[in-house]
Amino acid sequence: MKKLIEFFKDKTVKNVLDVGTGTGDFIAILKEVFPTAHITGVDPNPDSLKEAEELYPAVSFRKMVAENLEFANNTFDVVSISMALHHLPDVQKGLQEIKRVVKSNGWIIVNELFSDNLNSAQEVHKMLHHFRSQTHRILGISHNETFKKNKIIEMIDESGINIHFQFESKREVNLIRNSKDLEFRAKKMKEMLESVKGYSEYELLKPQIDEFREKAAKFGFQPATRVVIVGKKQ
Repeated sequence: MKKLIEFFKDKTVKNVLDVGTGTGDFIAILKEVFPTAHITGVDPNPDSLKEAEELYPAVSFRKMVAENLEFANNTFDVVSISMALHHLPDVQKGLQEIKRVVKSNGWIIVNELFSDNLNSAQEVHKMLHHFRSQTHRILGISHNETFKKNKIIEMIDESGINIHFQFESKREVNLIRNSKDLEFRAKKMKEMLESVKGYSEYELLKPQIDEFREKAAKFGFQPATRVVIVGKKQ
């Protein structure tokens, strides 16, 4: 994320909030972009937070949902949400809360994968992601399918966040290097499938595992492109 480092190099940032932090995947980038800032991460999943705490003991973590951030207005210099927009039950409510807790002169960072204009290997990643999101929705867990890039920008515009800077981030790497890697991914899909055994969708989802195997073996498995958006509240 060199472009983020360059954008923020001359800006004073003392405290950062990462919304939907999960196991802290975006924390490493935030620490690189804001090396002197205090970082707080929030997520509704206590198991994910426990993993994040072990990786980043200097970061403050709290159990919290994006739609109800338990912080005062105008608290943070920067608020980020990475790979979590599609998990929110109410995207606009989550974005409004992010706007509320960021300072009037502060910044909002959205880092989100998108579903269009992908190559064949990225389509394989999207297939796995949509398989996971469907099993989650069957179980009553909020997990939307990947948004198109224009939809992400549209939702941010609708929220009243003024976009100052944006770019695409793409990892050109094959995450399935051999048959062992492929079977590991397929095993995870089987575990997801078993979690919805007894539901009517079970038989419809089952063939997708073999389809995933075939496509991953042929095209590889590359992370979908992300759009990174930096904005301010209007």
